[in-house]
Amino acid sequence: MAINRLFTVLILFVCLLSASCKKETSSSNSTASSNFVASSSAFVNNGKYPKKYTCDSLGVSPPLSWTGAPSGTNSYAITMHHIPGPGDKHVYMVLYNIPSSVTSISEAVSGVGLFGINTVNGNTSYTPPCSQGPGDKLYIITVYALSSAPVFTVPQSQVTMDILLSAISGKTLGSSIINVTYSR
Repeated sequence: MAINRLFTVLILFVCLLSASCKKETSSSNSTASSNFVASSSAFVNNGKYPKKYTCDSLGVSPPLSWTGAPSGTNSYAITMHHIPGPGDKHVYMVLYNIPSSVTSISEAVSGVGLFGINTVNGNTSYTPPCSQGPGDKLYIITVYALSSAPVFTVPQSQVTMDILLSAISGKTLGSSIINVTYSR
């Protein structure tokens, strides 16, 4: 009888483990809420980043939208960065205090939320990527659904991506990532 129970527990454990593995591998690009999905009308996840949004062209910020925000979402934040090598990170956009009623930002966004600083020129704005060296470079755009707006101990002109992420660490209800590549 004990062997039968042990066998039954083992089978249940394997079933649960395989079900959770299937769930992980089939999940979307979101966390916390599988329905929270960011997208763009200008490119697709794991696609090419259009030249228009880089320093090789107009250099305006891309249009983004999102759907399926988790219950309790009070505001949103957006970051865009690239990791060129170990110990380095280039940040092109830090945008926060986006009201929960907003579900998209237009190309060349202005008047929605507040910009933190980018690492390219230290301005509180979007700064377009300027891919250096051969080959595709990966750029990561993340939209965060927050339970409340972040609170900072520094002025807006000093809000970096790391400061934002620290401020929202206990307020993030979900996030969705769009990965894009660009090559010059």
